[in-house]
Amino acid sequence: GWMPRAHPLVRSDGAVILPLANENYSTAAMAITKDAGRTWTISNAVPEGGVIQPSVVEFPDGEMAAFFRNGRLTNCILRSNSSDGGMTWSALENTDLPHPGSGIEAILLENGHLAMIYNDKKDDPRDSLAVSISTDRGKTWKWTRHLEKTPGQRFDYPSLVQDKDGSLHATYSVNTKT
Repeated sequence: GWMPRAHPLVRSDGAVILPLANENYSTAAMAITKDAGRTWTISNAVPEGGVIQPSVVEFPDGEMAAFFRNGRLTNCILRSNSSDGGMTWSALENTDLPHPGSGIEAILLENGHLAMIYNDKKDDPRDSLAVSISTDRGKTWKWTRHLEKTPGQRFDYPSLVQDKDGSLHATYSVNTKT
């Protein structure tokens, strides 16, 4: 079935976008509500398969980007763009961020920068977890800080939020247990 993993996004117009993926078919789409969940519209699927667990951001001009966990051989985080509120999505493009096919999350920070939490390796093991910052909507990632870099450990399913005071808070599993 269709499952969420990353945070929902409240669009600038108040609509809520719930990023979804069908892991049986490796495809992603968005569920959108404009009436607090009473009714839902489903977007067109992202036009290419092989992607799951989308994480969606909206830029101040209304343009949107979705970033994906993927099982492709590209070994980098993939991205798709939308200019119609998340109803249709562009062809997938590679980012500069390495990716072993693990969970990710992107958020737009209060200062307009984009933050991504992810395993910053091309292959397993997932023993390195980082947050990278982009000032150009994810075209390049100028800064990276490691939260974890411990051989023999495994870090999965990261999530990132920004507090009202501007600080970032991350959660993730350690060795698939805690």
